[in-house]
Amino acid sequence: MFKLKYDKILDNVIFTKNNLKPVVEDCFDINNLSFCVADGVTRDNIYGEAVIYPNTYDEAKDWIKKYPNPSGASKAAQIVCKTFINEINRYSHDQINKKVILKVAKHCNFALKNINKNRNIDYLKEDYYCCEAVGGIIVDDYLYCFSLGDCHITLLDSEYNTVFTTINNHSYFEKYLKYVYSKENKFSWDNPKDRSMIRREYRNNPAKKYKGKDISFGAFSGEENAEYYIDTYKVNLKNVKYICAYSDGCEPFFYNKKSIKNTLEDLKSLDYTGKERTLIVYEREN
Repeated sequence: MFKLKYDKILDNVIFTKNNLKPVVEDCFDINNLSFCVADGVTRDNIYGEAVIYPNTYDEAKDWIKKYPNPSGASKAAQIVCKTFINEINRYSHDQINKKVILKVAKHCNFALKNINKNRNIDYLKEDYYCCEAVGGIIVDDYLYCFSLGDCHITLLDSEYNTVFTTINNHSYFEKYLKYVYSKENKFSWDNPKDRSMIRREYRNNPAKKYKGKDISFGAFSGEENAEYYIDTYKVNLKNVKYICAYSDGCEPFFYNKKSIKNTLEDLKSLDYTGKERTLIVYEREN
């Protein structure tokens, strides 16, 4: 039997150090043994300019002043989390399977149609309100779950070895952008034409290939093509001690066995470093 050990959203440490309150675009929801973590996709600021994570007090103050508040990305993350928990708990445990997980994940995407419909999408200041997410439910000694984007579910044994981790479909695109596209083209995220091109041509576009392989990435946005990027899993929990679900802000804490061990043995360490991050941890009781 698994029991919830930890669940928390933490701001970028530059904000907490300076007692500043930014827009929070991470979200999670839990109902006993079902959970969902979502991360709203960072938007351009209110002037349609690229946003970078602040490193100083002045940059943090400027970020808060210019960042959209309320943020549609935050709303998207909230909708996905709430929808997953509500929908998955309509099923009894003996009904749960990978097909049900996929059906519920698709419902999460469909739930975002209303917040994006009738908007004049320009892929800059008026980009889709969207998010990445993972969600799952523990049934007996199995985890049924989904992933889309760069949120993660990682399962660990009692020695902090990784038993399983979800696919990050952003990684394919990021490698292509760094090692292929950027070497063949002038590219800068600060250039509005480049930002709109990436969002328009590489997000939720399964037709985008390089040497026959997918190089696009997915995000829940209400667009039907987002469903292509949903991965579903049924994982045996027999040798699993910890179930961890987290947004990409927690990636540095899961790089290797040492960092995983240090984090789970001192979860307060999450408070002192990193950008916005969310972590949920379930622990086997017996």
